[in-house]
Amino acid sequence: MYHPFKYKFDDGPLPLRELRCHTFTTGNCRRAIQDYLYFTHNLFLQPEHVLFPNGYLNTGKFITSNEVVDLSLYNQGDIIYAERIKDKKNNQIIRSPEQFMTQEDYLINLHTAIFINADTIYHATSITGETCIWNINLFFNYYKIIAVKRVL
Repeated sequence: MYHPFKYKFDDGPLPLRELRCHTFTTGNCRRAIQDYLYFTHNLFLQPEHVLFPNGYLNTGKFITSNEVVDLSLYNQGDIIYAERIKDKKNNQIIRSPEQFMTQEDYLINLHTAIFINADTIYHATSITGETCIWNINLFFNYYKIIAVKRVL
């Protein structure tokens, strides 16, 4: 299905030849998206199709946006774009658009995850320090969904 790895902020998406070799042991949420989609659904997203702001603006089709969340509309493999609302210690943080100089800076700071089903999210996060499968309520505790896109 996918390959577990330790979370490292700067270890983003890879070219296909490196992703296929699976010699990496670290990565971030963008690499988790790429790894999951390739090894689970045989869909390779080039790094430029995962990195922001291009990944958010130009990859896939919006299923919901503008903070509308309707879990019944999402399919396994849909990409979640979320704003982080709490830190590792469960303290509130603010990462809303008003906190950034530009819309591009805001988009670059969004988190990505994979929708598995109405109860399950797959992602890589600094909160756990690795790839993980969370239930939806745990995800909602730390993140606010901004949009969901379909690439499959």
